[in-house]
Amino acid sequence: MKAQKRKNALVVIGVLMALILFTTESVTAQDKKPHYKCTPCGCSQDDVLVAGPGNCSSCGMKLINIHNPDEGLAYNNLNSAQVCELLENNPNVILLDVRSEGEFTQKTSQIGRFKNAINIPVNQIADRLDKLGPYREKTILVYCSISARSPRASAILAENGFTKIKNLMGGLNAWNEQSLEKLPCRDTHTTKQ
Repeated sequence: MKAQKRKNALVVIGVLMALILFTTESVTAQDKKPHYKCTPCGCSQDDVLVAGPGNCSSCGMKLINIHNPDEGLAYNNLNSAQVCELLENNPNVILLDVRSEGEFTQKTSQIGRFKNAINIPVNQIADRLDKLGPYREKTILVYCSISARSPRASAILAENGFTKIKNLMGGLNAWNEQSLEKLPCRDTHTTKQ
């Protein structure tokens, strides 16, 4: 009788363990399932998640895997500290501001800009690639205000043969939010007029 109870208890424990393992594997597999969204292109699709890779239905940009944002991108996303390091170690970086002329000249926005930056608004990049042609083999740092336009500009550059493209994630707003302790090069490389 005791042997039978022990056997029944072991069967119940085995079934429970199997259920726990099955449930855990299902949840883990579901958590690892990639979800894709539009690289910020400034449209309503920016935050829409889809199950698989493809292109944004609004702007045509390649969708990114939210679990690995650099997967499949032909440019590198850098945070403010990484940009600071890039600028300190490579003074010949080409700085490309893709905001409007009013934002760049501080008429419509006072968040500043990178010193010695070139201004080509994102909606003019494709038509003004000839201006950037001499920099095709150089490192180009692309930025805007909040990193909504710079990924689009970075993708256009990549599609047109530029290979050393860096994108400032969070744009100038994220850059300016950093304290001088965390980002000692902040005021060295940017200006507010």
